[in-house]
Amino acid sequence: MACGLGCVVVAGREWTNLMAEGLTVPVVPVTPGEAGNHEFVNVTKTAPQFAATFFGLTGMHMLHVTLGVVYLGVVALRRWFIPILLGLWLVAWLGTPAYSPFHYGAHVLLVAAVVISVILWLKPKVYDASDVEVAGLYWHFVDLVWMFIFPLVYLMSTRIV
Repeated sequence: MACGLGCVVVAGREWTNLMAEGLTVPVVPVTPGEAGNHEFVNVTKTAPQFAATFFGLTGMHMLHVTLGVVYLGVVALRRWFIPILLGLWLVAWLGTPAYSPFHYGAHVLLVAAVVISVILWLKPKVYDASDVEVAGLYWHFVDLVWMFIFPLVYLMSTRIV
């Protein structure tokens, strides 16, 4: 869970830095006071699909990593994970500016907390070894998908001079 949370934080920091340098999609507001880097402005003009592809692929992966962390938390801590999740939501929502990716990601935590609360309070369950195995299979599938996303987005998008 800690490694997954670290992965989401690192990716969110990367998004924040890229947005501050001018790589954005139209639906995300520009960071105030940032003029943008000419390299990213040119990338946005010459290959407008790059930003949408980059943020779409890495964003969907971050969403699934977040849901994997939440699932592992529920299997490991059961109902005790709900206050932890709400605390993380409060920190992410109140502690970040509105243009930060972490502010948008806070809504995922809130929805997850509500869904988990409804499921755990309406139908309590005792988790066993098969639940741990399913959580591990989900986690390794998300990891396997990253093995394809990383070369596609980070290695194939570089320009050899």
